[in-house]
Amino acid sequence: MRPPAWLILATGVLALTCLVLAIAETNLWAHYLIDRGEYWSVLGLGFILVAGIFLYRRRRLFTSLPLVFPWLMYPVITQGDQVIDNLSINSMRVICQILLAAIFAAPVAIFVLAARYLLAPKAGQPPASSMLTFFLPGLRAMADGRIREGCGLAMATLFALEIVVAHVFLGTLMVLTLITMTVAALFYADGRSRATLDAQRALERRERLALVLLLGGVAVSAAIYFGFKYRHGAYQGSPAAFMDPAQRDKLYPIHRITVAGRAPAGLKSPDAVGQALHSYAVEIETLLAGYHMLDRNYTYDFHNQLFLKNTPLITNYRTVGLSKVEEARQLREIADREGAAARATLPNDDPFAALLDELRAFTAYNFARAPVLERMSAEFERTPAGLQHAAHLYEGESKMLSTNVRAILEKYQFLLTAPATEPVTREFAATCQSVWQSYARHVVGF
Repeated sequence: MRPPAWLILATGVLALTCLVLAIAETNLWAHYLIDRGEYWSVLGLGFILVAGIFLYRRRRLFTSLPLVFPWLMYPVITQGDQVIDNLSINSMRVICQILLAAIFAAPVAIFVLAARYLLAPKAGQPPASSMLTFFLPGLRAMADGRIREGCGLAMATLFALEIVVAHVFLGTLMVLTLITMTVAALFYADGRSRATLDAQRALERRERLALVLLLGGVAVSAAIYFGFKYRHGAYQGSPAAFMDPAQRDKLYPIHRITVAGRAPAGLKSPDAVGQALHSYAVEIETLLAGYHMLDRNYTYDFHNQLFLKNTPLITNYRTVGLSKVEEARQLREIADREGAAARATLPNDDPFAALLDELRAFTAYNFARAPVLERMSAEFERTPAGLQHAAHLYEGESKMLSTNVRAILEKYQFLLTAPATEPVTREFAATCQSVWQSYARHVVGF
């Protein structure tokens, strides 16, 4: 019995998607599947459970077992960072290589399984003579009926091709892992196929075993997903509510300042108001630039340690990044002075007054947090494993900063887009939009 074509196709798409997610940068839209859309992994788990029971009733589950594994793996991948959280660097390396080996092996196994059932000779029919069998070692052997040899050679070839991907994106450890997998596939190709003496009894025994593996795999995958997703305690050591749902009180209180939804009266000093808004925007942009520098370089530094990579880093990147934060602090002092002068020209119920009050409060909030981030990251970077926490600290803060900027833009949208006030707010709105866009597609903690 063969696996159904619909399951091969669906699992192939899933396996390739997981491989792309494992090697791609964190601003890829597909990362929605492991971030806000991670619940899709639970739906996938339910899908494969129902599909598996359906296949078991038709005695096709055992032959479909390789297609079950990617669906079990997907929920675990979504919690990958939480799984390795607070481990030593060597323990992190072991777990990551196991997960990556599975991710790289899944599309290979699905391709080989599909080729096997497509090319293997049917009873009473001559071997297939398709030209496609000459494009990959092993396919010709499958078409000739040498199934084990063909599967082993095809897997070894595909693993060898994946070494190039591992070298470009993941580093030395993954290259060594794929070399090991290639050699194992060659040993498999060199082995002998076992004959089945009692086909009917063996089929029933294998189907029962497959059902046990399916149910056990679904239970373990679900336990890992829900256990790590809802575990108690701060996530990745971050003080940001963006990273730890238990600390919602640390979010910026966007609704604390009320704003009248009316058009502003004629501005007495439009240049002063526009300059103050622009100064606040530049200060926020500079702060994010410092956080982004720390986020990316801590991330690359951690990946260099974890995967034995050699991604170039900015020399003394911590000092350079923190100097950018200090530059933003000095710009804040200028913005506050300009903002206070412009605020004095406005009535208290003017929307521009509320916006200036908002920006003063928002920047004060961010710079109250900056020393906490600096202190925590200094503690984290003492160990190679701690670099992960330092990276997530500034990554989460950058995402939260840009998200709050977007909330401010939305709150004052009527003021920023009105034809009468647009000349005053144009530069401020454009800079803040750039701040939001810089992390809009960025996935935290992946």
